Amino acid sequence: FCFQSTKQQSSAAKMPRNQWQHCTAAFLLATGGIVLFIAPGSYGFVDRCDGGIVEIHSWDSNQCPPGAARLCPEDEFVTSPGWPKHYPEDLRCRYKLIGRSDEKVRLDFVEFNVEGLGPLCKKDFLDVHIQLKEANASVETTPLLGRFCGHTIDAIPRTIVSQHSVLVMDFYSDKNTQRVYNNDMHMRVLGFKAKYTFVPKAKYEPGHRILGSANECSYLISSPEEGTVLSATYPGLYPDNMHCVYIFQAKPNQRVRLVFEDLDLYEIAGESIEQSVHVIDSCPVDVIRFYNSREQRQQIQGDFCGSRPNLTIFSSGSELRLDFISGVGRVSRTRDLSSDSESAEIQRRGFRLKYTMSDEFLRIDSPSALMKYHLNGTECDFLIESQGRSQEQLFFPPVRPGTMCRIFLQGVHNRQKTEVVQVELNRFVRDSNSEKRACQSATISAYLKGQGLMNSRPDSRFCQLQDDSAASTAQPISLRSEGPQMFLELRTGSEFSNSDSSKGFVLRYRFITDYGIPGVPLSEDICQFTYHSSQSSRGLTNSPLFNSRTKAHYPNNITCLLRFIADRPDELVRIRFTHFYVEDFYVESLNNDKRHHSTGSYVTCVGDRVELFDIYDVPNRTEPRKDRVSTYCGTSIPGPYVSHLDTRELQVRFVSTWDKQPHEQYGRRTATGFQIEYDFPSKKSLMPNHYCGGKIISPKHGGIIKIPRDPKAQHASDVICEWKIHPNRPENKVFVQFPEFHLEGSTKSCSMAVVRIYRGDSHIPSSEICGSDNSIPAFYGETGQHVRLRLITTRGSRGGRGLKFAWTEVLNIESANGICPGFRCNRTKHCIDHSLECNRLPNCGTVVSNKVAENISGWNRWRNYSEYEADNSDEDMNCLKEATYQMFHVGIGVVVTVGLIGLLLLLVLCRQGAKMEKFDSTLDLSVTRRLVSETQSGPLPPGGSGGVGIEDVPQFGERFFPQQPPQPTVQPRPKLKHQPESQQSCGSTSTMVRERMQKISIV
Repeated sequence: FCFQSTKQQSSAAKMPRNQWQHCTAAFLLATGGIVLFIAPGSYGFVDRCDGGIVEIHSWDSNQCPPGAARLCPEDEFVTSPGWPKHYPEDLRCRYKLIGRSDEKVRLDFVEFNVEGLGPLCKKDFLDVHIQLKEANASVETTPLLGRFCGHTIDAIPRTIVSQHSVLVMDFYSDKNTQRVYNNDMHMRVLGFKAKYTFVPKAKYEPGHRILGSANECSYLISSPEEGTVLSATYPGLYPDNMHCVYIFQAKPNQRVRLVFEDLDLYEIAGESIEQSVHVIDSCPVDVIRFYNSREQRQQIQGDFCGSRPNLTIFSSGSELRLDFISGVGRVSRTRDLSSDSESAEIQRRGFRLKYTMSDEFLRIDSPSALMKYHLNGTECDFLIESQGRSQEQLFFPPVRPGTMCRIFLQGVHNRQKTEVVQVELNRFVRDSNSEKRACQSATISAYLKGQGLMNSRPDSRFCQLQDDSAASTAQPISLRSEGPQMFLELRTGSEFSNSDSSKGFVLRYRFITDYGIPGVPLSEDICQFTYHSSQSSRGLTNSPLFNSRTKAHYPNNITCLLRFIADRPDELVRIRFTHFYVEDFYVESLNNDKRHHSTGSYVTCVGDRVELFDIYDVPNRTEPRKDRVSTYCGTSIPGPYVSHLDTRELQVRFVSTWDKQPHEQYGRRTATGFQIEYDFPSKKSLMPNHYCGGKIISPKHGGIIKIPRDPKAQHASDVICEWKIHPNRPENKVFVQFPEFHLEGSTKSCSMAVVRIYRGDSHIPSSEICGSDNSIPAFYGETGQHVRLRLITTRGSRGGRGLKFAWTEVLNIESANGICPGFRCNRTKHCIDHSLECNRLPNCGTVVSNKVAENISGWNRWRNYSEYEADNSDEDMNCLKEATYQMFHVGIGVVVTVGLIGLLLLLVLCRQGAKMEKFDSTLDLSVTRRLVSETQSGPLPPGGSGGVGIEDVPQFGERFFPQQPPQPTVQPRPKLKHQPESQQSCGSTSTMVRERMQKISIV
């Protein structure tokens, strides 16, 4: 024969064109049928096939013409023109592979290198059609499977299977084909090579065609009870706009199981579209759906796509429907069309599954109570969800050997509420080495922390008792989850059979409200927790559902009580807030984070709040007294609190209301609540004996106390310092001021140290201060009552610069005469002791300079506060002596300085006077030089240097003018009284210097 197999094309390509035409005609006449048809004027597989069609038919071995075995190979290859050389330029060639009516055509590409880049393929390309129903059907009206090009095998589906019996390929090349080189600079061959086979259709038709269905791939499968189902074009690329239906019909007492050995559908999962952060995870184009009936009702789970090997689906009853739908509009995984990376839709295969119809699968419709918890699509998986503190008892029937069943218990978990799961199991015992034999039948593994079942270690494991007598005496197993979820996994062993455990087992469950607070609540319906010193000496607790990592908001409309009880008489209760954000938008809107939580602050906490209560015994009372000592809200962390010596219990109550409004800045509510660190220290450890507070009564009616920065002194960590300042007389009262206040912390956090001020022995503080503030107004006690200051520092406190507070006793003014026995302050009108005047300390207190009352628009509430000014009249009015005393010392300093300067001038003038003795005295000199010349002209009288007496010596502060002698006669100037001998030669000069010094001192 003229035609050669593809393995001999290289030699056949040398045949002349007229010989090919002759051989084609001779072959057609000899065989009486078309085995391989090449249009006249074409070259087929040899060189070119311009506008030609290459047809390849399927033949049985007994139908192949005698001597033409090479024309009817069972497995052969189809290649591009000229293979294994480059295909020619400006080429169009069509390949049509035609199988028998009971066959499909399958192509497996082994080589592919066609110039161009997908998916546009603007240069060379290969078009594939797989949906032609007949061999003579028009290609132009048949949907296109795809257009393929590229330089790798991944640019085309590895396998292509026709939907019917015909497969067509159209190959095009343009006039400018470029060569492609490998990494080693060897030129790659342009072209393709694929192996074609004809496969039976029976393997794609698992049952009877559903008559009247518009879908050509819809089947009813009722027998055999086990089998395999392939999608219409598996493992090849499935076409667009396909809808195949498979209905599995089992016997009434049977269930259907589908196990996908291979599932590969197009999926958009975790893909970034144009570098967007939006993640798409869905099946928008191709999808598989399951239903529990023939009709599209009761869909099982959701839509499935992507790659899901070993996906297993069970029917709830005896019917199961599978819908396989493909669409259009797939998006490439890469958005760079110039890249060689191909899109996800290139290699989509469809599915291959195995089905089983059996009555051994667990019946979930009996008892009917399990039906509502059954997870559709599973054999024996159940999901029990809380309906709000729900509880129930369920009986689980026996399970076939080698089965795994899972029970998921899900409590409520949202911003307002969280639950935990509590379970009781009968007929089970905890797994141990001595009970290995019992575990050979069935086991239950419990996952209590919400961890997944895959690759997770169970928290506990239990074995089922097969003996009824042992099971009746065994105590039920009680389990409690550590979160809103609990998973139970039941596995049956090889020895487990229906006869061995005909009673199954009973599961009792209940959902309990979880407040997210450490400890055990008083009851399930009350948010109350108790912490005893005998049980735990220290620990952490928090508000409901507190989570500093997720910053979740605490629930609305809830009240929780935390009780801290010191069981031993020498113990105190200490708490420290490590985190605090209790929402009150009114307080936040005031921008008052300084002391809004203290008594006497600008506003009270009218919304959510935290309240502290002291519980202590009172003489002559059977019931203990309960005082609300502080109320906190907002964002500032309150200071640490230590119970008083007579307190036996400290309570923290958290109140959350429904009165909420959106945050002005954030829009959503983000208050996380609080966290408390608590312990029970001994009284001795907190109250050292060395100078840390005490009782103060002073006859001076005032004083000052300064706490240094040195941590070895008073301002140490982990201590309590308490001062009680009493008035001397019951009709007087005391007040306290802080000239300096630099305690550790800030207005945003007082968690390490704080000062609280009390009136008398009350447990309720009247003021709470921390941080740095030198403008704190005076704090006044009641008449005849002491003022108590309490400094509390915690572990880790390093101290600030310290603080200084002054206390003053206000004297009583008798109403009869209204006379103050001491000093009367100008603005506050306080009467204080005279000894407190001019002591450089504030002793007159503060006065209100302005009262402000503002209505906060939109909140329907008022902001009331006062502005204060200090009264410094005790330091300003009668302190002139002090001022004179100070000026006197200043004057002395000035005189000494001027005296030193005068001595220097004296020395200079004396040296000048000695030089002037050599000159004539007739010169008209100044008074100073004339006096010097007169002194040198004659002898001095004894004891003097002139005619000026002691009375002429000017006094301090007077001006001195020396008297000049008559002009005709020059008399020697007498020596002044008290003038030293050393100054006789410079007497007048010394006088002038003294005059100048006196003038300077007066000025």
